[in-house]
Amino acid sequence: MSQSAARDVADYLDTSYDIIYGEPELAVPEDDYQDKFIQQLLDELAPAQADIPTNVGNRQLINPQNYGQAYVITAKLADFKPLASRTFVIKGSSTIEELAETVILMFHGNLGHLYDAINEQTQEFYTQSEDFVPGGMTKVKLDLATVSLLNEKDKLTIHYDYGDGWEFKLHVQKIQPVTNEELPHVQKARGYGIIEDVGGVGALEQYYDDYQKGQVDPDFLDWLGGEPIDLDTVDINELNQLIK
Repeated sequence: MSQSAARDVADYLDTSYDIIYGEPELAVPEDDYQDKFIQQLLDELAPAQADIPTNVGNRQLINPQNYGQAYVITAKLADFKPLASRTFVIKGSSTIEELAETVILMFHGNLGHLYDAINEQTQEFYTQSEDFVPGGMTKVKLDLATVSLLNEKDKLTIHYDYGDGWEFKLHVQKIQPVTNEELPHVQKARGYGIIEDVGGVGALEQYYDDYQKGQVDPDFLDWLGGEPIDLDTVDINELNQLIK
């Protein structure tokens, strides 16, 4: 779905429409201008909706009340010590796909692997997969659902690279008006993040211990490109460049 088309509709109609996952439900257009943009949005949604399997339940894609808002979210790398965390702001109009990619990038992932997200409150599984759904969960297309569906205090888990098995734990802290700040934007950060293809949390912790002792294996150092990575340091300016 085109973000520009969705934004035009949301800005103009505010709360006068509801988009339901599967079958659109619309308020009666008040004039030709509304009708034009509603139809544009429906036309762009139609191909994606036609591909949705029958085991996907009805799901609202946009919450008009939060679509134009900004979300303050904290994220941390699960099961790793010392703590690697981020506090960032993202638009409610962003897709869950954009949210997941923002998180992966700000923890130094390169998006070279598959990923998904789970809303722990609603038991919804945001994915591009046409087959796998965890038991008891509802599948939602992550490139169609928007961040505006999330509520304050919602908790999400993002899975990245099913081989290394990275997990990022997200917590929605606040929903607030959008400012002139360019979004998404990292406000706070602690710890470097992940090393791609290192082997998961266990291997990352082993590298951290070796680095602290000054005993990084020379072959591993060559694999890193010759320079060790200090997992205790992070540059917020670099992170904000990565997620632009």
